[in-house]
Amino acid sequence: MLGDDRAATDLVQPSARALPGERGSYGGRPRNAHQVEARTAGLISVDRRHRAHAGLRVTDVYT
Repeated sequence: MLGDDRAATDLVQPSARALPGERGSYGGRPRNAHQVEARTAGLISVDRRHRAHAGLRVTDVYT
């Protein structure tokens, strides 16, 4: 979750946990969004080129 209000992002995290296999974590201020979006665009490019289902897993992050 990205946001200026940490309390608001903490409020939304249970919604992410309600999805099977998902977990929300605080990603910082909205100015970090360009990094998140760029990573998503890269994964889509890999999927199209290799006809795959690429993903990104961040490990050892404790909230």
